[in-house]
Amino acid sequence: MLFRAFLPILALLALAACETTPPAAPPQPPVQPRDEPPAHVVFFDKGSIQINPTGIATIKQAAVEAKKPGVKSVDVTGHTDRSGSDRVNNALSLRRARLVRDRLIREGVPAALITARGLGESKPFMQTEDGVGQPENRRVEILITR
Repeated sequence: MLFRAFLPILALLALAACETTPPAAPPQPPVQPRDEPPAHVVFFDKGSIQINPTGIATIKQAAVEAKKPGVKSVDVTGHTDRSGSDRVNNALSLRRARLVRDRLIREGVPAALITARGLGESKPFMQTEDGVGQPENRRVEILITR
């Protein structure tokens, strides 16, 4: 008789012992700070040095940040896609970088802080075969260092 009275309790205990709780999710790794300052990017049409309205807005935004106290340098680096010769792309990337530098100066960024260089097609954002005109590679990056 006593056994029958405890049978439901034993069944519940056995059932509870069989239940498994899902394992806790592993902790997320801490977010690592970036090794480089954030970049502002101005994109260009194929073979062009014309800055579109979005690019002008990006330059203005970068200028606001570059004029804040504590800025040590502003690096302006031009890039091209892989269509065209190395000589043409190197010259085009430098022209784009100088154009963006000049716009930053017009927006009030001290010229002494800014360096401009062109890397041609040597550092693409998106890898492509030679001769491919990838729009994301036609850009000038503005990096502000504090």
